[in-house]
Amino acid sequence: MNLRVMMITILLCVFIPSVLADTAMYSPEEKRKLGFEIAQELRCPSSDNRSLFDSQTQIANELKGHIFKQLDEGQSKQQIIDFMVARFGERIRYNPSINSGTFALWLIPFMLIILSIVGGISWVMTQHKRQSANEKSVIDEKNYE
Repeated sequence: MNLRVMMITILLCVFIPSVLADTAMYSPEEKRKLGFEIAQELRCPSSDNRSLFDSQTQIANELKGHIFKQLDEGQSKQQIIDFMVARFGERIRYNPSINSGTFALWLIPFMLIILSIVGGISWVMTQHKRQSANEKSVIDEKNYE
């Protein structure tokens, strides 16, 4: 009998902390700060280029309330963002994650920067070669005379 009680106590000590770790409890100040942070990272579905934090539309206010409700329930920032993305799609993020649909959005700016650098270096080298060729022709003309 004692062995059973001890085994149950050990199992409870092992599993209860892992269950409680899934739900985070936030202080009011932490909730406020985290809620505003999440609202700034998400785009308002009805406003062009405004975050939930900046937008005062009805849906933005509802979503902000939903963010704080989920924080009250102990959900993490990532869980809340994942919920919003599942509900509204990747467009709700200001910084979309890298996947097959957004790969070009991430790759094109870097490729343009690299192309600009290579083009600039090429142009400078061409100008340098022309200048050197002009100097040689001037020297050759002086030597020929």
